[in-house]
Amino acid sequence: MSPERDQDGSDECGEPGHHPFPGLATHDVLSRPVAPLPEPPSAVLELAEACVRFVTTMMSTLSGKPSPNLAPDYTPETLSLVDHYVVESRRALYDRPEALPLTAHAVGAYLGEVVRRQHRAWWRIDGDDPTAWRLEFESAMLSFHPIEVAYTLLARDDGEDEPWSGFDLRDQDREALAMRLAELPPVSEDEYLLPSTRLEVLDIALETVIAKQVDDPYAKRSYAPSDYEG
Repeated sequence: MSPERDQDGSDECGEPGHHPFPGLATHDVLSRPVAPLPEPPSAVLELAEACVRFVTTMMSTLSGKPSPNLAPDYTPETLSLVDHYVVESRRALYDRPEALPLTAHAVGAYLGEVVRRQHRAWWRIDGDDPTAWRLEFESAMLSFHPIEVAYTLLARDDGEDEPWSGFDLRDQDREALAMRLAELPPVSEDEYLLPSTRLEVLDIALETVIAKQVDDPYAKRSYAPSDYEG
């Protein structure tokens, strides 16, 4: 999945009985104890809620009347509303570049919260720079930087290289993911620069790494915050 060229770059969500990857049978998913995960930081939630307000205001403006039913609700199904907001914001930021940090922080926090509520993951907040904030996953050794991704989607230049996928993973997993993505049909440049596409790529990355672990008797069965330290 890439804009006309190769792009390199889960598991259970918190909902009981939900299995987001139909390609993996339930018995194939690595068993792990269901333990409480760290709560999201208030700074992340405040920014995510700001994104909800921004998108809702935009939809009301476009429709000419209040549109409370057209509001993001932290599900992948309503991420298309944020896609539309990103496209509109990208145009507006040409005239108001000073609005980029707040817009990117809000969009990235919201995207991260959609991911966190879909998969078992937690935020790691290092310092005051939101672009360094990331999600870490229990089911695979993979970290995702949604706010930095939001910057690349909003501040996209036509001459720029392909945007960073937004996640870090081990070299051996990256190679497997590159092969998996190369098998997928290409997408347009515009589609590739949407938050919903970033979520799809992340889902594929998690699915690919988990599938590798299923066949590896020495694979670690689950990860904790301490595994990502150091």
